[in-house]
Amino acid sequence: MKIHYVCETCGKENSRRYAAHKIPSHFFCSVACQNVWQKTRKDIVEKNKDPHFRKKVSEGLKARKKKLGSDYHSTETKKRIGEATSLRWNEYSDEQRDRMIQVLRNNAMKKRTYGPYDYEWNKLSATIKRGQVCRRCGTKDNLNVHHIIPVSANGSRDLHNLVTLCSSCHRTVEHEGKKVNEIIGDWQIARLLIKERLMCLI
Repeated sequence: MKIHYVCETCGKENSRRYAAHKIPSHFFCSVACQNVWQKTRKDIVEKNKDPHFRKKVSEGLKARKKKLGSDYHSTETKKRIGEATSLRWNEYSDEQRDRMIQVLRNNAMKKRTYGPYDYEWNKLSATIKRGQVCRRCGTKDNLNVHHIIPVSANGSRDLHNLVTLCSSCHRTVEHEGKKVNEIIGDWQIARLLIKERLMCLI
């Protein structure tokens, strides 16, 4: 289920997919905004001061550390998590699989592009996507902002280098764009050809 929401801290509009039984009562665009909001909640502040609650949290973290090891982000820990996920993959519904794949792709794109905590880029991306459609297939769902000249090739954030694409078309255009550049050998010319093909209006 796709939910359109407004961040309760900064007011930024966004959308996200949730399982029907897991829709939260509060929405935030980032962990930072959620942390700011939590600090304004007197009940949460008091709850965090409660020694019984803090003990419960501490026991949970200790249990996690015992289960995963001292290094949560080590290659071995990631391998164990991956193996456990593979074993459960057949138990997931199609919706759960699609949601998991989408989350992984989004996380990979954020990390590869400008990093998961680049708020300026997130703000610019949200502004560009507002009211737009995929320039390749016309859908309004799962939009991304694509750098025609990739970041790895010194592509800029200027509007003439950006275009809205859905997640599926994003992968296709990114792959085909690299092939075009391999043939032409000049990203500036490749960008013009790609923009003309996509009927880019920005």
